[in-house]
Amino acid sequence: MLNYLRSVERTLTFDLAGLKLEEGELCSTAEETGWMNAARGGSGETEGLGSFQCSHNTPVDYKVHCSEFMEFTEVENLHDFYSAEEKFVHTQDQRGFYIVYDAALKDLQELENELLLVGSHFIQRNRVKKMGNAEGATTSTADIHSWAGTDVDRVALLLDLWTCEMEFLESKVQLLNCYYEAYQHAAGTEERFALARVITDIMHSRPQLNLNQDYFVQAYRAEIGCLRSHQQLIRHILDNQIERQRQYLQRIWRDDHKGSVCDYGLPPKYVPKHLVSLGGSSSALMNVFLLEVHPSLCLASAVYHSLVQAHTELCQLHRATSVTHKLALRQKLLQRALQSWRHLASPGASYSSQIQKDLFSDVFFEDPILVQKVGLLLIRSAEENDITQGRERKVYAVETFSKLLELITIRHRLLESASETAHLAQLYRNVASELGFDDFHLYLRPVQFEVAEHNDKAEQRPVFITAILEDDSSVDRFIPSHLPLSIQELDENQIGRFSFSSEEAVVHLMNRQSIENLQVTLACQVTQKNALLSAVKLVCLCHWAESVTSSAESEVALPSDKDVKSEAKHGSDTNKVQEQSNTSPSCPAGTPTTTTKERLMEAFVSIQLEKVGLRDEMLNSFMKKKQAVGGLIKTPEESAKIKRRLIIDFLKKFSTQISQYCVRAQIVAYCNSLTLFLDDIPSIRQSHFMIGKTNEPRAILDSGVDLCPDTRTFPHQPQQVLSADGKTLLNLWFIPHFTEVLHMFKTLNVSACATALHHTLQIVSALHDIIYYLISFSRLGNTDDSCSYRRGQEVPGSLAADWGGTEGIGAELLELQSQVDCLSDPSSPESVGRLLQLRRQVLLLQFDTAVRHLIREVFLSSGDVASYQSVSDNMATALTLLSDSIQTDVFSITLPVPRPLETRGCQAQQMYPWRSFIACHGLFPLHVWDIPPIEYCMQLCLSGLSDRSRLQANAAILGVSLLMEDVLNSGREAEPVRLDGDKDGLLHDGKPNKGDNLCMEAKEENKKTCVSDATLLQDPIRVQSVLKGFLLLTKQLQVFKESWARRRFGNQMFREAIVYQQFVKLYRAEIFNPSMRALAQQMGKERDYEVLISGSPSLLPPPGASEVDVKAWQLQSLLESTECDMIRAVQRKTNRELTLVVSERTRQDSGLPTELWKKVPLKYSLSPERPQIVETFIQQLMEGAEEAEGQLTVAQDRLQQCLTHLGCSLMERERRSFLQYSQFYERILQQETQLLYQREQDLNTLKDFQTSNSFKEVVAECRGMMLEISALQARVAHLEEQKSTLEEQLRLKFKERYDPLVRHLFSTCIQLTAKLDEHHMQMEQDVSEMVNRIRGEGVDRIIKLKKKYGCTKDNDGLSLTQLKKEEVHELNLENSRLTALLCKLKALSRWRQLVDREKLHRQLLQTQQREIICRAEALRVKMTSEEEVVYLQEELEVARKALSRCQAEYSSTKQLLSRKTEELQVARYQSAQEARSRQELDSYRVQSLEQMKADMEDRERQLRALSEQLDRGSRMNQILRQRSAKEIRQVRGQLQQERSLKQEAFQQVDRLQNQVNDMEPAFSGCTSTAGQSRTYYTLSASRLRTRSPSAGPHGVSQQLGSLTNHTALQDFAAEPRHQRAETARSRSNARIDRPKADPSRLRALTAEMLLPSL
Repeated sequence: MLNYLRSVERTLTFDLAGLKLEEGELCSTAEETGWMNAARGGSGETEGLGSFQCSHNTPVDYKVHCSEFMEFTEVENLHDFYSAEEKFVHTQDQRGFYIVYDAALKDLQELENELLLVGSHFIQRNRVKKMGNAEGATTSTADIHSWAGTDVDRVALLLDLWTCEMEFLESKVQLLNCYYEAYQHAAGTEERFALARVITDIMHSRPQLNLNQDYFVQAYRAEIGCLRSHQQLIRHILDNQIERQRQYLQRIWRDDHKGSVCDYGLPPKYVPKHLVSLGGSSSALMNVFLLEVHPSLCLASAVYHSLVQAHTELCQLHRATSVTHKLALRQKLLQRALQSWRHLASPGASYSSQIQKDLFSDVFFEDPILVQKVGLLLIRSAEENDITQGRERKVYAVETFSKLLELITIRHRLLESASETAHLAQLYRNVASELGFDDFHLYLRPVQFEVAEHNDKAEQRPVFITAILEDDSSVDRFIPSHLPLSIQELDENQIGRFSFSSEEAVVHLMNRQSIENLQVTLACQVTQKNALLSAVKLVCLCHWAESVTSSAESEVALPSDKDVKSEAKHGSDTNKVQEQSNTSPSCPAGTPTTTTKERLMEAFVSIQLEKVGLRDEMLNSFMKKKQAVGGLIKTPEESAKIKRRLIIDFLKKFSTQISQYCVRAQIVAYCNSLTLFLDDIPSIRQSHFMIGKTNEPRAILDSGVDLCPDTRTFPHQPQQVLSADGKTLLNLWFIPHFTEVLHMFKTLNVSACATALHHTLQIVSALHDIIYYLISFSRLGNTDDSCSYRRGQEVPGSLAADWGGTEGIGAELLELQSQVDCLSDPSSPESVGRLLQLRRQVLLLQFDTAVRHLIREVFLSSGDVASYQSVSDNMATALTLLSDSIQTDVFSITLPVPRPLETRGCQAQQMYPWRSFIACHGLFPLHVWDIPPIEYCMQLCLSGLSDRSRLQANAAILGVSLLMEDVLNSGREAEPVRLDGDKDGLLHDGKPNKGDNLCMEAKEENKKTCVSDATLLQDPIRVQSVLKGFLLLTKQLQVFKESWARRRFGNQMFREAIVYQQFVKLYRAEIFNPSMRALAQQMGKERDYEVLISGSPSLLPPPGASEVDVKAWQLQSLLESTECDMIRAVQRKTNRELTLVVSERTRQDSGLPTELWKKVPLKYSLSPERPQIVETFIQQLMEGAEEAEGQLTVAQDRLQQCLTHLGCSLMERERRSFLQYSQFYERILQQETQLLYQREQDLNTLKDFQTSNSFKEVVAECRGMMLEISALQARVAHLEEQKSTLEEQLRLKFKERYDPLVRHLFSTCIQLTAKLDEHHMQMEQDVSEMVNRIRGEGVDRIIKLKKKYGCTKDNDGLSLTQLKKEEVHELNLENSRLTALLCKLKALSRWRQLVDREKLHRQLLQTQQREIICRAEALRVKMTSEEEVVYLQEELEVARKALSRCQAEYSSTKQLLSRKTEELQVARYQSAQEARSRQELDSYRVQSLEQMKADMEDRERQLRALSEQLDRGSRMNQILRQRSAKEIRQVRGQLQQERSLKQEAFQQVDRLQNQVNDMEPAFSGCTSTAGQSRTYYTLSASRLRTRSPSAGPHGVSQQLGSLTNHTALQDFAAEPRHQRAETARSRSNARIDRPKADPSRLRALTAEMLLPSL
């Protein structure tokens, strides 16, 4: 099976790549698809830079170029063939040899290693589970077996693994075959590529195992069940499609017309002969015929993508993170889808029978032959009535078929909208019933325009839906029997009256007014569908938000002490705001708490209440218009025109009104998703954001004029995003609860509310994506499992600091707030929303540029090709989802926007609005879940990198940031390159334009943003616009750079580092250096630049040049190079075709020179020379042949010679063929002999190995060694765990033992410290006393000396000083005493702290010891409980079996008893029935006898009456026969008389002819008289010719008779009148052939008549 999968993958590669042999290597000739264009950084449209064919080729040449790979017979068939033998699939190549691909062998080896790892993991898990029972075991033999896990049956484990894997592969191959057969039917490149992506996904899918489960079988079974359900679903869908396609083909080819011009565009007819298998050995779908192709099977890819999208949204809505949960959701989804398909009703089943007949019926309008006949009939009728002539006829034909195409398109869209509306209506009714509302909210009672009454006070919808629970008088309880069309609720008699069921109905629709009516009908139905989807989406997302809130509240129901403190602190900070909100009149303090259902009821949308007010306004407007024209509208056309205009106005207002609920749903989704992200990072949530709560009262602020929020203290800001009027931004960092989103701006009018909601959505969505990006970027460097911690608990290291971390996120948010503050109007929601949107686009473009270009260039330059390939493969899928490129699907491929229009251009949206919309948004533009998977895409890009490669990637991303800083510091403008005249290029961030208004807005924005370079860094919006333009310019440069590299080096540049180095050198020489020289010349620094690059091999720009100019000049050079390449390609093609034309003209023969135009095949297959036997025989035969009168005459000898030569040639051909085939078979025999000899040698070697005992001994020894190694590994693991436990216990014991010593040392140190302090104090006291004593002695000596020398100055100063010093000394003594007391107090406090610490430490040690004991005890209890659970499960299983057996016996006994009872009742009933039947039979016999008697009497009377009638009839028949015989006799008499007359006339003519012959000599002498007779003959003949044509030959014969015998005519005229009438009647009834008149007789008759005049 692995070989079969690799063969299918090879086939897909050859089909889609379109390989071609160039210079001995296979190269791809396939054109660039939309997905490839998006993966390479384009817009997602086909025919990008990789497709130059349409620029200079015709469409036919382009298609030939795409399919030239398998175009000619000389090319060998490169597809494989398959044959099945039981469950094995054998692969054969195009020559019939059985092959095995080396990639399949590698896959088998990898699969074996993977299965061994899985088995080892579950064995280890089982051993760890039973580890506690092996405590205290020794190293005996039994212990070795227990440690090695010999109780686990490894053979059974491997058998389970391979069995599960085999079943998984079988199921996967069966599912793959279904899509592979659909792939064989696909015709277009895009359709085949989409199916190939699906097949590749299935081919490389692996079972998702939950390694925390006890065994792997459950996961395998679930995966196999999903594959089988998926296979059954897609098989049923495709089989049904094949059946419908066959019916459709039989219908359109029922007349078996061949070769008609009218057949152009019809699908090809299939021939029901030769059943074949397209997808492998056996057919996975319904058997198809050899020439049967159904291109519509390409829709299978849409089914797959729909299932994937539904599963993704379910996982996000249910917050499924575990593998088991996701797998269970997928299994339920597939089962539900399969069940829905099996019970799928026919389209239009919810509507009435009349609507099904008029709209959904496929009897007439889905038959292209009948529709074509309608168009031709209209054209033919116009020609017959001489309405059109010449050129007008062609214009009329084009307009007729244009109207037919418009009708077909409108009906198709109307069918889709009506079917989707029916499904959404069922969902809406289910939602309404769950919330306690009735079904009448879906319907609106129809009121026709003509019978409507003027309503002065139109019904207004309630502000809150819960108001109708108290007073439902405004609700109409109208519920129709069937679901109506939306137009029937507004106008059913005129606008909504249409039918596609018959030719007359379609002809009636072939006018401009009817088409406009259908367009209005379609608009109504699409609006109804969008309204239902918005209502269902809002309820679903609010239900999800409520479940998230409830689970979060249950998780934080018992918070920790730390959380309580933090919450208390946070609550104290917000008391003031809460007090203000409590005093608000709109939210009183005693607001009661609401339940979950009451909160969800506020999200319900009543379609009836949303429509009824607008409908009343529309009817009032119609009544006013009707009154304005005097109460009578002249024609129905004018009435229909007024109605259409009013309905369109109604739909616009209704769409604006209902779109608010869709916007609210998106806001709810973004807010709750953002809340979930912030719950993972509590520090960011608490420091930067405010989360709205359920039923939280707050103050409603009308405007923010008097409010100055402090941006540094987030909690002090108001708890509103926008003010009540929606015109002022109050708090950017407030995340409202979904109940607040439902109520915000409800009191405003519709337009103001829509504007405010739109601004809120812009702000919330951009902020969500920015924060999502920052968190995802910080998680790119994670090495731990970030999902292993409880929600709301932040684990250190969960966000890598190298990638930003929590500090980086906080800094980015502060920077964002500072940018908002720097705006000209920070409170403007429009300005803030635009800034956030630009910031979001810059962040995503920055990551795109780094991953797509810088990171890959770093890996290529460093030679890390594996990392480069990993990033290239992953980014093709990931970056496409993050970009705004077009996501093509099979629906948009079938009706693309015609080239050269761009899909998102203004012209395309004006000329082809529906096609452009489908191409941009797909067939289903509205989704329930609109959150982009930013983290998934970012993780996917770098998922295959090592830690070192991730560091390089981080450096590359940092390099992009530095480039952006350089661009801002340079102060230069930056914008992407636009083509001349391209108004749609890169407008509105590459997103779809909405008409000319947006184009004008873009021009105005460009005018507004044209500011000076000095103010560039002051305007944040301008800064972000410049960064965005620079990143787009960089992306354009890299896209053209890669395209240039592919044209020079092919794909080898992206596989080998050496080729990349060559590319860098060539790029520097051809592109970079010339462009930089031109830039330096423009800057006037050409000499400086030449000096700079003279000795440097690196790519250096001119000094002082900005990065914007460097990239712009490179891009200009690349564009010029691309243009030159395209011109050269056109020239080569032109020269090649001119050469072929010249060669054709120089040929001498007149044959068609097809061999000149034949393209070079991929590879020639060697074939034997064809002998020219027939040609030679014909040539020899013609050489000896003679041509006479169109006949060839060959001599007998020449013919014998040619035949002899022919026989010799045939014998020579047979001899050569015999020799060639004999040599061929001899070589085959030699090869088979060699293979047989090798097989015999292998068998002998195998027998020798089997007979040797050493092999068995080695096997046994190896098994024993493996057993011992496993046991030792388990023992080592257990010993390491014991070692860690013992080390911890020893650490605690040593700590407990040395704690007294440490305490003694600590107390000794305290005592020594106290003694040392006392010693210091004593020393200070002694020194102070000595100083005082010495000072006193010195003062006394000074006084004595003064007295001795008779000093007059008194000693008061010295005494005063002495007294002060003594006081100071006393104070010092007091201070020393206090210091000593303080030291004692410190020692006492230290002692107390030590005692307390010792007590706590002792308690901690005891707690740790108890923890270790409890852990061991818990492990033992857990194991015991698990064993008890196993025993109980076994007992429960036995009890269940006994119970099931008893139930079976009970059911059998009950069935037997019921059967006996039924038999008794049947017997009683039969006996009673027999008695009743006998009685009835007797009574019936009596009645039948009486009835028979009465019938006999009636029949006798009837017989008598019939006999009388028969007698009368016989008499009448006899009379009629007599009369008929009499008439016959009369007719016979008349015929006899007529015959006699004719005979006499012929005899008279003969006599006259004889007389004329006798008179010829005399007649020859009278020429003049003959001329007169000839003139008379001419006049007589002209009279004969001018007689009435009704006379016929009979009249001519009568005229001739009158001319020949006048006497006979007189006798005939003498007959009675009635006899002539009867004769004429008999001639008219019985036509008799008469002899024709001879011209010679006519001439003779004429001459005889002219003789008397002579």
